[in-house]
Amino acid sequence: MNKIDFDYVALTQALVKCPSVTPYDEGALQIVEEHLNNLGFNCTRLPFSEDGFDDIDNLFGKIGESGKHLAFAGHTDVVPPGNEESWKYPPFSATIADGKLYGRGAEDMKGSVACFISATSSFIKKYSHNFGGQLSLIITGDEEKEAVNGTKKMMEWTKNNNIVFNHCIVGEPTSNKIVGDKIKIGRRGSINFFVTVKGVQGHTANSQRAENPAHLLIILLNNIISKPLDDGNEFYLPSSLQIPTFDVGNSAANVIPEFARATVNIRFNDIHSVESLTKWFQDNIDKVFTNFPKASCTFRTDQVGESYLTNPGQLCSLVSAAIKEVSGRNGNLEMATDGGTSDARFIKNYCEVLELGLVNRTLHQVNENVNLSDLKELHDIYLRILENYFEKN
Repeated sequence: MNKIDFDYVALTQALVKCPSVTPYDEGALQIVEEHLNNLGFNCTRLPFSEDGFDDIDNLFGKIGESGKHLAFAGHTDVVPPGNEESWKYPPFSATIADGKLYGRGAEDMKGSVACFISATSSFIKKYSHNFGGQLSLIITGDEEKEAVNGTKKMMEWTKNNNIVFNHCIVGEPTSNKIVGDKIKIGRRGSINFFVTVKGVQGHTANSQRAENPAHLLIILLNNIISKPLDDGNEFYLPSSLQIPTFDVGNSAANVIPEFARATVNIRFNDIHSVESLTKWFQDNIDKVFTNFPKASCTFRTDQVGESYLTNPGQLCSLVSAAIKEVSGRNGNLEMATDGGTSDARFIKNYCEVLELGLVNRTLHQVNENVNLSDLKELHDIYLRILENYFEKN
């Protein structure tokens, strides 16, 4: 492929062919940078490091010196493909078949990155570089794992460099059945509790001399799942509490183990906070273990993120209008907060932000793919958003 081919399909293929499983980039950011440079963007590589985490490279590109400022945010890192033998086509081959483009990251979210770059190329070709505003791309290589050395630090860098945004679109795959039928105006928060219960090891025939940590952990977990955390509200589904792991690491059937461990993941709405849930969890521990002085329970938290909500404003109205103009649909656009976390949580404190991307259908799955027709639809919607935002219609 020509390096500077702005066709949204060819560019998606080029990005998918980079096996950029976090924290490895494998050339994905270089492809983005070459395309942006060719369009006249000023690009800055932003590598970040922090003890205990992988070093990550990121890319910030900007065109325009004054006027209102729209940013597009996304990531070029992907999750591992899993068992490659289970794939219909090699996961990084970017094979096109039956009107679909297959490959890890095609939907989440290299397709969106390609569509925005392609739409920007179409926009500049039509209206020139002097379009009367500012346009930026915030592209990270650290979204799929810890997200420590990615968008959060990039936004801090922009603040330190006096770069101010008015609005931002994150290209996560938000659509439900057809492109543009659903956008995200917020996300639930997320917290993991890694719980360890220490009991007293002993023979199962002499249980009076032991304290079974598995029993105590079961009591604790049963207490916290016995009733819902909440019923949700206008913009949020009810909070979800799930127990992904339970382990005692014991291979002997006649030994009461000393330790039992579990993981508790909570996806919570804005009724709660990390602080309130941590206190709630500790209160539940105290209720159980007050009655069992020979045992103890500790926990640590990880992958913590607060919920956020952007009240629908100017950007939501503009995006909604652009979607209707391109699609011809007159139905109501769904504004939702479901799904996992996204990097929009790091951007919300800097400007109004929403998420709009491809159909959420196969991301993180074997045989992840995107319809070629969906790429065209998203390209056209992004282009219309640019035209409306910078008042070119």
